[in-house]
Amino acid sequence: MNIDQVKTVLELNRTRHFKKTAQTLFVTQSTISARLQSLEEELGCQLFDRTSRTIEITPAGEKFIGHAKSMLALWRRAKQEVHSEADESFRIAVGGLFVTWDIFILEWLECLQQDFPKISLTAESHDHSYLLRQLLDGALDLIFIYEPPKLTDVTSSKVMDLQLTLVSNKENQKLAQAMEGNYTQVNWGEQFLMEHNRALSGYNLPQKRVNQARIALNFLLSSGGSAFLPTQMTEKYIEEKRLFKVKGIKSFSLRIYAVYLKSGSNIGFVEKTLNYL
Repeated sequence: MNIDQVKTVLELNRTRHFKKTAQTLFVTQSTISARLQSLEEELGCQLFDRTSRTIEITPAGEKFIGHAKSMLALWRRAKQEVHSEADESFRIAVGGLFVTWDIFILEWLECLQQDFPKISLTAESHDHSYLLRQLLDGALDLIFIYEPPKLTDVTSSKVMDLQLTLVSNKENQKLAQAMEGNYTQVNWGEQFLMEHNRALSGYNLPQKRVNQARIALNFLLSSGGSAFLPTQMTEKYIEEKRLFKVKGIKSFSLRIYAVYLKSGSNIGFVEKTLNYL
């Protein structure tokens, strides 16, 4: 198995088209077919069902995709570290949920850049399961998530509490009006979902569901409606009277954690960076 085969599988899964995959990777279609066939023979299973018109991923292929993403991330990190002139002790790969970038990660990284000018940094945003898998696979040194895993080989420490408040583009709106109108439900994790459903069990299902607070905020500002959003994201718009707190519902508290491997090779620098939060 080689990295070109891994890239081919990932791109073919995205496009589901041999010609488009070949164009993206700047090779011929026959090369794509040969890479895939060689990899399938090595794995002893078929990754894609190919017919004359469609390409569908198999159950085995679905399982392989997650590993392929991790392998590609590790490969890219290895290339960065090999070619980097940065001091080994100033190297870190960080991942965070989408909302953490809006609230604190960008500012935190700026502080690190100022105090460690030669820092070698890899940073990305993704969902909870992907970030955790990348951490456990060694592709990331540190992640910021809502619900820390109950695993013996990781360390979790609280970073901050988010207060999620129901806001609307309409002033003096009551809960029933906000929920029956253009409500957007943000995916804030399992714990929030349970508390949310318990508190709002008498209302209809939300019209929109999104996994990023920024998307919900944009909906509210452009098209109106309501959503539970962190005070750090809404206070500016509340001051400008573009958003308003909805009456009759409490705020939900959500805790953000920093999570990293106890046995990580870079644990000393990882823990040092957390002092800047």
